[in-house]
Amino acid sequence: MRIEVALMTYLLAQTALITAIGGKRIYYVRAKDATAPYIAFQKIGAPRLHSNAGSDGIASARFQFSIFASTYITIKSIAEALQAALQGYSGTMGAAGEEAGVRVMLITYDDETDLDPGDGTGLYGVACDYIVRHKE
Repeated sequence: MRIEVALMTYLLAQTALITAIGGKRIYYVRAKDATAPYIAFQKIGAPRLHSNAGSDGIASARFQFSIFASTYITIKSIAEALQAALQGYSGTMGAAGEEAGVRVMLITYDDETDLDPGDGTGLYGVACDYIVRHKE
């Protein structure tokens, strides 16, 4: 299972987060014609650790979660729910049925930036970055 799929599976199972966004409105990379509020996430970097023997099979992927809603307070509330779901997580993420999940060593909050979509929608946005250290 890819880490992106594992993250999506995990996040869609987080009741407090799904309640905060009013449904399962979490998307990969873009959310064309999505109803706000929603989250779109993407991997923006994934350096690997190496030794003299080669790759050790561990990535420190940086994911950016962009949250959009009609009010500033709403995006900040969703960001808090996202942080509660992700910050400090370790374990197997995303296992579904017979498919094995991804072993996550640790997820850490890294950065947050307010966004102005500038697309005429009137939405507010915030981008939250997390480092997901995981086994490949």
